[in-house]
Amino acid sequence: MERFQDENKWLGSFGDIINVKCPKCASKAIVRRTFVSEWYYSDKRILECKNCYYSQKEVAVKYLAYVDAYCCNNEDKIQFQSQLLNEEPKQIKLKCPICSEVKHYKPRIDMVPFVFDRDNSKMYDTNFNVEIWYQKDFGKSIFWAYNQEHIAYLERYIKAGLRERNNNGSGNGTMISRLPKFIKEAKNREKLLKILEKWKE
Repeated sequence: MERFQDENKWLGSFGDIINVKCPKCASKAIVRRTFVSEWYYSDKRILECKNCYYSQKEVAVKYLAYVDAYCCNNEDKIQFQSQLLNEEPKQIKLKCPICSEVKHYKPRIDMVPFVFDRDNSKMYDTNFNVEIWYQKDFGKSIFWAYNQEHIAYLERYIKAGLRERNNNGSGNGTMISRLPKFIKEAKNREKLLKILEKWKE
């Protein structure tokens, strides 16, 4: 009987490199930590694809510009909302519908995080909102993994007939303690192991 002992790893233990689907060419790409910060959630990430050389260092933003101002009287307003813009405009030129005078207005700006089109039935990397590479529908759930190290750890857990917790002060914070029920159930062992085996190829 194979034995697994929880090593107190949390999900972030596997998150230094995350395999994802490139948003440009759909090949396997990576989101990697830069280690600018020692703190996992505060650290900056880079999205890179070796196939099409797409790269993104920061979450992209777009801009919405608004104008809500009076022109020639105190009754009629000029109201305007732009489309999503790539650059932040300093001024907006508008024509007053009352007096027909063209004026420049300083707009109010909202920054909007730019996200790629997404399928809500998939799992996504939270840094760049790109689809995680290793994932498969499993009934009403999604079985997924960040990378090969994550896959190997899940495989050891799923194979084991004897699974031992080792909280060591971690409470319910380990990845294993938070696995969904379908991964822990013995009836799903063979199906899950076949998926993991395919991911290792």
